[in-house]
Amino acid sequence: MASLKETMLANLREMVKLQRAAHDSMFKFSITKVWPISLIAPQVDWIRITRMMDSLQEACKEQKEFLANERTSASEQELLFLNLLPNYFDSLAKVSELLGKAAAYRQDVLEKKISMSVKEWNAILRNYNQASDNMATVGISLHKVY
Repeated sequence: MASLKETMLANLREMVKLQRAAHDSMFKFSITKVWPISLIAPQVDWIRITRMMDSLQEACKEQKEFLANERTSASEQELLFLNLLPNYFDSLAKVSELLGKAAAYRQDVLEKKISMSVKEWNAILRNYNQASDNMATVGISLHKVY
């Protein structure tokens, strides 16, 4: 049977994979995003990314609750690692919230509900970058303990 630390780490890896996939879909360069190929190939689905990030936020909350309930069964060696996990889940939830907001903003622009404001878009990206940096900092401390 897997230990609590291994279980939480496996869950965390899957959650980070989801966040990275959404990030790559939104921000990484792809030839399919360039005109005229963009007329043929499907584009980024902003609504799907928004929903995925909402579900990721919910998963972070569920993992924190699970960890709080199961922490008593952990060994002393695992506790140091497990005590840092809630901070990482909080930072991952914040990153996914801001990534979801960025996707929703892009969807609103696509649907012409709002007009694109460079100032507003830069503020969204700045907040997302700060949250990503914070998540990386927490991740480094988590990795040192692991």
